[in-house]
Amino acid sequence: MSSNTFLANPKEMEAWIQSLPTANVGETSRRVFKTLVEFNRSELPNIARIKIAENFRQPIDYIASNLKKYYYDVSFPLSAKNRKIAVLNRELYAELAIAYKTFIEVMISGQGGKFDKKLLVIAIHRSLRYLGLVAYQSAIVYDPYPPSIWYEINRLFGFAEQNRIHQIPVKEGKSRTDTSTINDIYKQLLLFAIISPYRQRQREILHIYNMLPAWAEKTQLGKKSEERSQDTEFVIQLADDKPPLHLELMKESLNVQSRTISTSDLVTYLRSEFDQLPAENASNDSMVFGNRTSKHLLRQLIQTLSSAPKREYVRTKLNFELKTAVGLNAIHTFLSRSPEVEHQHQEYSDDEMSWLGSDSPTGQSLYTHSEQTLSLGGAGATAIGAETTLTDLEATASSTFNYAQSAPSWANSPTEGPLETFVCKTVNESAGGYCIHWNGTNAPRIRVGEIIGIQSATNSNQFGIGISRWMKNIPGFGLQLGLEMVSPGSIPITVETNNGPEAGESAHKGLLLPELKSSGKSASLIVGTMLFKIGDSLLMQTKSGSHHIRLTRLLESTGAFTQFQFVYKNPTESLRKESEEETDGDFDNIWSML
Repeated sequence: MSSNTFLANPKEMEAWIQSLPTANVGETSRRVFKTLVEFNRSELPNIARIKIAENFRQPIDYIASNLKKYYYDVSFPLSAKNRKIAVLNRELYAELAIAYKTFIEVMISGQGGKFDKKLLVIAIHRSLRYLGLVAYQSAIVYDPYPPSIWYEINRLFGFAEQNRIHQIPVKEGKSRTDTSTINDIYKQLLLFAIISPYRQRQREILHIYNMLPAWAEKTQLGKKSEERSQDTEFVIQLADDKPPLHLELMKESLNVQSRTISTSDLVTYLRSEFDQLPAENASNDSMVFGNRTSKHLLRQLIQTLSSAPKREYVRTKLNFELKTAVGLNAIHTFLSRSPEVEHQHQEYSDDEMSWLGSDSPTGQSLYTHSEQTLSLGGAGATAIGAETTLTDLEATASSTFNYAQSAPSWANSPTEGPLETFVCKTVNESAGGYCIHWNGTNAPRIRVGEIIGIQSATNSNQFGIGISRWMKNIPGFGLQLGLEMVSPGSIPITVETNNGPEAGESAHKGLLLPELKSSGKSASLIVGTMLFKIGDSLLMQTKSGSHHIRLTRLLESTGAFTQFQFVYKNPTESLRKESEEETDGDFDNIWSML
């Protein structure tokens, strides 16, 4: 596409950006996206290209911050419209990265006029920054990293390191003190990948991303050092399209293209942060506020950054259907039903039970890059689906503001009707749990850290209890979950405080996970978040009667539920007796029913 005055003139472009109707985010996003795509496919003077690219930074950040409410702090899978909005945000950053990568390619090839080292450093710095935002925008909606993104990231850093420009400070904003280097940005991207955001809830992913500048300063990037602990060493191959991998998992020996990042000092810092926090309390430990990192998240980070991920059980590739219930309330309702009532809701049509069919993207690229796309990778556009075209994204951007006037889909009350289980298929299984797959319209709303009930194949009133540990939305395939099974059975209960001014005022639904002597698991209690704390005395109601208990230990708090260990105040009360009344003493054999 030939250049024109509007796109080639930085002053005219700056005036155009100033005239954008920022009060109308939908119209602004439509204009910016359309113009940026055209800009990246126009032949322009190289100096003008980078100046205009700098002007695009502020409006794109403004658009992204205003549109994230449609896909942040929500359950998945996203609605079709909200997903397109999430993809639009990601593509805005991908296009901005293309602008800087094109400048780099032209500058390096010698076709851009006078070589300018300062502008080259800025362009590489910005490219890494916006490729990092593409990775973040993928992770925040649990999409895989776009193909070739790590190839581009690694090659850009490798070039900067080879030419010894990776330690030159670059201004991030208007403040002179707000600077970072190419080396700083690269370490932040490596650290984000090591932490594995697909195992975190959205609030935790955002918190981790915001903390990357401070945390990355406590890491060391270079070649392998025998002085550092191998437990905290991660390896990057600068010639590969792969994120960092723990040193213990490396199958080939290190070479000249290998770099290591050590998290030893960061782990020490996080441990000191962990020790300084007060004792865990379910009322606040499951949440992340501001710059405060919860003990729950710190514990996860310390383990991830100081050890190689190891699989405890062998996985077996088996594909079969599971009937599931998502969330504490749904599981409690199913368990509380009489067998006759449950039977009435097991007669589903083939359409209701089908997990086939999908409105998910197929993973094809938005467009084919022009000749000016940086040859370092060439995959700046992310996978967004064959049916999502450039016109679709422009239409999405155009309608976003009008869409914002109504309540988002997840804010609407669920349609009243009979409660049903959701059918999913297993990808594989092990003694510890499953990798499960949902696709099509009959998919529940779910988050990482959610409690999931697995209905027994032989007893519709029996549910095993699992926790979603990681999540990925695979374009063209559907939503994939890693499910850790924590109990083969559960008992519906209600609990209320037994001390203080609130005693007897309200009862809350809960699940009783009985003791499993064969595996050494003590009795535990699952309730909603921010309800109780360690030391509380509760009155627990089961089908067989009332029990006075005291909470003794917080086992886990994810933001979706809280799990406590407890003791009976009356020494003669026994959880095993409760288990036998509910399941005829067959808890240790329930796995055979799943």
